[in-house]
Amino acid sequence: MELKEKFLISYAFSFIIICFTVAECSIYHNLKYFETLHASSLTHHMVKRGAKVSSHPFNTIKELHFKTLGKDFRLILHPHSSVLHSNFKAYAVDGDGKETTVHVDRDNFYTGRVFGESTSDVKLHMEDGVITGIIHTPDETYHIEPSWRHLPHLDDKSMITYKASDIKLSWAGGNNGATEGKPRVCGYVKEGKELEEDDDEQDEARNIELQHEQSEKDKYLERNQDHHDGMQANSQDSEKEGSGKRVKRQSDYEYTPTKTRCPLLLVADYRFFQEMGASNTKTTISYLISLIDRVHKIYNDTVWQDRQDMDGFKGMGFVIKKILVHSEPTRVRGGEAHYNMVREKWDVRNLLEVFSREYSHKDFCLAHLFTDLKFEGGILGLAYVGSPRRNSVGGICTPEYFKNGYTLYLNSGLSSSRNHYGQRVITREADLVTAHEFGHNWGSEHDPDVAECS
Repeated sequence: MELKEKFLISYAFSFIIICFTVAECSIYHNLKYFETLHASSLTHHMVKRGAKVSSHPFNTIKELHFKTLGKDFRLILHPHSSVLHSNFKAYAVDGDGKETTVHVDRDNFYTGRVFGESTSDVKLHMEDGVITGIIHTPDETYHIEPSWRHLPHLDDKSMITYKASDIKLSWAGGNNGATEGKPRVCGYVKEGKELEEDDDEQDEARNIELQHEQSEKDKYLERNQDHHDGMQANSQDSEKEGSGKRVKRQSDYEYTPTKTRCPLLLVADYRFFQEMGASNTKTTISYLISLIDRVHKIYNDTVWQDRQDMDGFKGMGFVIKKILVHSEPTRVRGGEAHYNMVREKWDVRNLLEVFSREYSHKDFCLAHLFTDLKFEGGILGLAYVGSPRRNSVGGICTPEYFKNGYTLYLNSGLSSSRNHYGQRVITREADLVTAHEFGHNWGSEHDPDVAECS
């Protein structure tokens, strides 16, 4: 055998071994290109520290500098923890359900901008020099996260960096947008259809009543038509004088921005704690806070409108009120089921239903379970969908629901960090899956599979 052939065989064998040991090359399924960044290559210093101790975010300003992806980043940052509720609490939970308070250092969470780019936006968490964050610029969005979740051969001070334009989402189609074989990565559950049947009867009666009211209004307008025509003739003369001026029609929404935040209960099961939190409670909590901070930005920046010709409104989002991290499986008696029990395989809908039995969910706008289970069909998330219809159940602001002898609290959903390849999702995928399931909880069903909704 020639030397060249021996080299090629040796190289191929080495590549196979590396791919097998390095999370089976999972990162290459998700990213066209990425770079690594070490904590030692970051330079950061305080630009300003207030003379007096203050909780005001601009009392402390930090500058962070690093180079990656062909760009020289200079970030101007200040502490930011507005995504945490004023009564925020975090707990570690043992196998018997005992909760132990965990202190969270809010000063490790930052927001800011790229120096010289006024329309940029930065959100990141930094601890021991390691960053998890997102950088929005007018031309591109950049992501940074610890490398150990995807490249375990690197040390725990390393990070991976990548552009949004280089992401290959687990649920994306193949070449030319083909969707054949594409995994179905999320779903929603609609409970209480029998309750809505009564709602339909009430709606029919209400429609008859409205039709009668409209008929009476039409009769009134006919009687006053002559008077109306005379007034209209006078007004047309006035409009000619002020042509070109347009009176804005009344908004379709009467929206008073008083309750704009949805308080969350976040629950990490023992699998998520082990895999995504590296069996470290604070690491798990920091991951979840950063994730919700990014999801909140998606919602808070969204203009909510039924049609393009409507003004709509914005500024809706989330705050985290409580985090529970299960450090070990929950011990159960024979015949009992618990969402955090030892069980190798769960049906995703069954897991969501068991999770929704938790009585404490009633104290929150939404409760969300984070797990590392790999579900059948590559499902990454599931949630109960909300509805504006009377008597409906599911999603935010829902009444309790009784099913199979259990009381269910359907303001709940779940997300998995294990994709259909059996590998950990990158942070951007985790953001989108969680945001998607929150959308179901808020009443959004799936868009039709057409170009307008792509």
